Amino acid sequence: MEYLLAKSDRQLGICLRMLYDEGYKGLVVESVINAKNRMEFHVKVMADEDKMAKLNDRYQTLIS
Repeated sequence: MEYLLAKSDRQLGICLRMLYDEGYKGLVVESVINAKNRMEFHVKVMADEDKMAKLNDRYQTLIS
């Protein structure tokens, strides 16, 4: 299981909307404190490597 990294509430919202649009319903969201003492979110997705790469590319385009 891999995850998409959201570094803000805005990115988390974009990520979740994208995944729901793609049909992913059973998502796991973990909140983590990183090395700079900032909160980030790991959105875990059950997908194979190729699908995960496509999702990550789309996600990076949406948040840029």
